Amino acid sequence: MKGNQATTWTEGTSADLVADALAMGVKASLRMVTSWVEDGMLANPEPRKTSAHGSDPRIFPPRQRELFTRLLEARERSPLGRIPQRALIRVVLFLWLIDDTIVPTPQARRAWRTHARAAGQTTAVRRGQNVRTLVEQLAHPSATHKQRRAAQLVIEEGERTGRIDINRLTSVLTELNSPWSTQPGMPRIERALPGPFGPISVQHHIAMWKARQQTFRSLRHEEIDETELDRVRTVYRPSWADYQASRPAMATIGAGEFAAYFAEPDTMEGHAIEAVDAFVGTLAGELGLIEAASHATESARLRLTH
Repeated sequence: MKGNQATTWTEGTSADLVADALAMGVKASLRMVTSWVEDGMLANPEPRKTSAHGSDPRIFPPRQRELFTRLLEARERSPLGRIPQRALIRVVLFLWLIDDTIVPTPQARRAWRTHARAAGQTTAVRRGQNVRTLVEQLAHPSATHKQRRAAQLVIEEGERTGRIDINRLTSVLTELNSPWSTQPGMPRIERALPGPFGPISVQHHIAMWKARQQTFRSLRHEEIDETELDRVRTVYRPSWADYQASRPAMATIGAGEFAAYFAEPDTMEGHAIEAVDAFVGTLAGELGLIEAASHATESARLRLTH
């Protein structure tokens, strides 16, 4: 829609997309369109051969031309001036998750690569703040400064290097979460943390962190082919739909500490963040990464007791 007037979208060349942007008062160039294709914001334009001796410029289907305009509109209406590309990538992935006619899977695969490359990218100051917040969430009130600092350093190292030492992380986070001495011959008592779906062990947090990190690595290097992405999407859709249907009841049951966890986002960008994050979790499970990480963290926990 442009104002109250409906737009009939037709196929267009890269030059047509640039003209669309300029008509909106948005700066654009052929190089920008090419960059959007490489990053998965747009699909590859399709060849259109018109004679035995040549061809016209490649064209974007009508829905891709519309997608280009809609993404520009979303970027321009942001109260922050211009929202970062990683936010727009999530919208592209959200459309792929919910619709088969707008974003083709080859485009989505490139978009997942772009999304994975941006995941975790932040300043050292912001990373430190995030880690300190996580440490305080996991820490028992009686955890010492030394225990908190040890956990913070190990988590920061994992965030910075992209490599998680399961044994070290299990050791420092178990001490942080259950900071009491064990008696000889007695099993260690470990507390679980409250969660929206029930108590959660520290080992579960570690396993999910490890599995998601491995999933992002696979997406970043395009190690997951289009057939697998399509397969996991068919698994994801009904489970995500079931969650959405039961969400109001869960919000009522979880009223209080976890009520906000089930609150519906009030923007499309908010829905995109949730849906994309949930798909990454489904993908990690379908690839067997959560099960493998859970076995590794349980082995690390058992070693601590001996």
